[in-house]
Amino acid sequence: MAAPSTLVSPRLRRVAAAAGTVVLFAVGIMIDAMGIINVPGAAELPAGEGGDARLGGVGAGLFLLAIAAWLTVFWRRRIPLMTLIAGGVLAAVGLSYVLLLVGAVATVLRRPAWTTRVAIGVSVGAVLFALREVLTGWGGALAWTFTQRADAQHEPAWIAASLVWVAISLGVAAGVVFLVRARERVARSDVRAAQEQQRADTLNEQMVRQNERERIARDMHDQLTSRLSVVSLHAGALESASGDGEAAEMARTVREQTHAALQDLRGLLGDLRSGPGAASSSPATMRALGQLLGEHRASGTSITAYVVLEDPERASTQFDGAVYRIVQEALTNARKHAPSVTVDVHVQAGPAEGARIRIVNPLGAAGVALPSGANGTVGIRERAAALGGTAWIGAHEGSFIVDVALPWQERG
Repeated sequence: MAAPSTLVSPRLRRVAAAAGTVVLFAVGIMIDAMGIINVPGAAELPAGEGGDARLGGVGAGLFLLAIAAWLTVFWRRRIPLMTLIAGGVLAAVGLSYVLLLVGAVATVLRRPAWTTRVAIGVSVGAVLFALREVLTGWGGALAWTFTQRADAQHEPAWIAASLVWVAISLGVAAGVVFLVRARERVARSDVRAAQEQQRADTLNEQMVRQNERERIARDMHDQLTSRLSVVSLHAGALESASGDGEAAEMARTVREQTHAALQDLRGLLGDLRSGPGAASSSPATMRALGQLLGEHRASGTSITAYVVLEDPERASTQFDGAVYRIVQEALTNARKHAPSVTVDVHVQAGPAEGARIRIVNPLGAAGVALPSGANGTVGIRERAAALGGTAWIGAHEGSFIVDVALPWQERG
């Protein structure tokens, strides 16, 4: 139910604002039509009490001037200075200072820095308007409206009424300004409160995620590191017991790979604990590709490699680690499914062209049955997608191909 309300409310506000402007225009025209009586010679008033005032040629011209001036209220929010000037013209010719007050309110709301100057100018103008009514033959509209007598304007009660009316009008205008600004301050406070609440919710969510990451890291550390340590210990014992034969070499490879796996696991656990925004403590980096290839060759995998890295230190941590992990997973996949064949490794990375990774191995007979859930190829695709790259993985013309392209990411 909230969505329709948010769609309707702005429209209703615009309609209400337009209706308010129309009402203001109509009321202003009526006030200044009565104000024509203020201008000497603009209207003929009956000598006695009662009767109707008649407009002369000057009065008709002033009425048209009032209509033209009050049309500016429709643009008072966008061009408030135009309304202020039009109101000043009407006050100067003696009709009223109502439009002057409307323009002043619109101007100080649009340009707060002008508040003092506009307030002083409008206050002086309104006071001079009232003094002109009191001390000269100008004026009389206020007294005529309530008494229907042309000679009532210089009576003490109506002189006081004119001065009180000035004070009330200026007070109302100031009150409107203060009210609108107070509402704006409340609206800004609500926005800031909503932003702070959103920030608090985000921090709370991050804390929950961090706690979950630490729990997972703790469980992985307690389970995997202990098992890998046992494997490394037994491999070392087997190496010592086997002497210098082939079995000892195999045991040494197992021990070294287990030690490397422990190092990778510790780096991954550090990344998991520190969160996605921290610098990576994992040894996964493009500059370690040579070591990775050497380890696979030492374990018996035949590899033909072409690796060209340009400015690898400029790459972001995510990009750097993704290239390493993709090559690592592709080599592991080849070793699982075709251990006795030669693997072609082509890696080229640089700021100009990004990274192109292509691992190709002939489809050979299955080797030792190793645990596999196809998660490796899925992980390659996910890493490529996360960096905005592409990955093609599959069999083609007797070869299994992993072909990945990644756009370059600069280190922040």
